[in-house]
Amino acid sequence: MPAEIPEEVRRSTTLFLSTVDRVAPGLVTGFYLVGSVCFGDFHARGAGRGRLSTSSDIDFVAVADRRAEPGEIEALALALAHGTTVAQFPKPHFDGAVLTWADLAAGPDACPDVPCAQENRFTESGRDGLNPVMFCELASRGIALRGPEPSDADIWADQDALRAFTVDNLSRYWRPWWEKNRRASTLSLAIGMSPWFPVWAVLGVSRLHHLLATGEMTSKCGAGRYAAREFDERWQRIIAESLSLRTEGAEGRRSYRNPLARRRDTLDFLDATIDDALALA
Repeated sequence: MPAEIPEEVRRSTTLFLSTVDRVAPGLVTGFYLVGSVCFGDFHARGAGRGRLSTSSDIDFVAVADRRAEPGEIEALALALAHGTTVAQFPKPHFDGAVLTWADLAAGPDACPDVPCAQENRFTESGRDGLNPVMFCELASRGIALRGPEPSDADIWADQDALRAFTVDNLSRYWRPWWEKNRRASTLSLAIGMSPWFPVWAVLGVSRLHHLLATGEMTSKCGAGRYAAREFDERWQRIIAESLSLRTEGAEGRRSYRNPLARRRDTLDFLDATIDDALALA
């Protein structure tokens, strides 16, 4: 395992692989890290708690030579390995999907439902993570813990599809998300005053803007640095706040005393940046 892998990632991946190897030897022939780890932006701790924590997840792609069908020994072995891992190490979340080598070459739309996990919840047949982001991250930046390097494997990485997916994500996820959260309900106010809210929204939409503007993928912190360089002075305060919350003060600067003001600026940033990003499409 590469030396730069954070200890929290090392222990979860080691336990998962050793467990699945014991129950179903030879099943998992490839194992890759994607997400924040592959961008060097993994933060095991963060502000907030529970589902509103700003900490990173461990995102993986496991690869099998044969299909793990629901109810069969392969799928049961994967479920056991995942359950054992999250029972011992519930944080950070251990999330990913199990594909075949043929799936990697075919791309997300051609994949059937596969064993996968989201927020530590494992299913033998689902579609969590089956999108162009995961495939393109794996192809360009994936960290191999088992199997060939991504550059030596046949991995679908359609940049036009990634761009189209990004535009769709802005239109179908982020714009409705903004609409829902700008309404001052008890729930939206509680969520909006959490540290998670600006990290998720400001850095999340900045990532999509970065991709459409540059053609390159980046991490949440990379997106924050990009936004700090490229966006208007009006937005610098909320960008700096989001970076500081993401990095526990290592980058950016905290300056909001009133969480309601931070929520307002987050929503204003989101509204303007979604429109600006879509204009780049």
